[in-house]
Amino acid sequence: MKKIIAILISVTITLVVFSCKKKNDKLTISGNAYNSEILQKISDVKVDLYAKKLSNNTWNGQYSLIETTYTQSDGSFIFEFDNMRVSDFKLAFSKQGYITSEYVINPDLVQKGENYNKTYNVHFESWLKLLIKNFPPTSTNDVLSYRFLKGLDNIQDTLKYFNGSNIDTINVWRIYGSQWAVIEWNVFSNSNHVQHIDSLWVPINDTLVYNLYY
Repeated sequence: MKKIIAILISVTITLVVFSCKKKNDKLTISGNAYNSEILQKISDVKVDLYAKKLSNNTWNGQYSLIETTYTQSDGSFIFEFDNMRVSDFKLAFSKQGYITSEYVINPDLVQKGENYNKTYNVHFESWLKLLIKNFPPTSTNDVLSYRFLKGLDNIQDTLKYFNGSNIDTINVWRIYGSQWAVIEWNVFSNSNHVQHIDSLWVPINDTLVYNLYY
């Protein structure tokens, strides 16, 4: 009887150790989807986990999809997956009415047996329609430039130039809703330079029209 009990204890200990070891070999990435405009965590957000894997001793330059999940009622999500060699992880958050947001994760921060956990911001999707017109036309040397100072991802890529006297065009930008966007625009005409900066309140899931007449 004592021998049987000893065997059962030994098997139990082995299973526990094996289970812990197996769990410690897993990588875990978790977090929350959060909207800073309304100060709430967002449920039912689709979360895709991507990675740049090592293939044939060469780092793949393209992301491949590892897993997909959805945030819970409290905005939380979790991925638990087998350890792998990658150069980058990436999370993509998407939901109807929200701008798709992507976040790159340094794999050195994702350790075996530990939970990498962060809060990720998701923004309402809205649109800004800019009506750009030289009105009335004055000179072929007229120049208009504009850029966003706030309200979009990658605002450093928003600088646009328009040259000439017959400019009449429309630019449409997908922009964060329920917050202020800030736009700067400059007019160069007859050796004169006039700078404008304006703050625009962007409604949720709607299109705001703004005139850049010069």
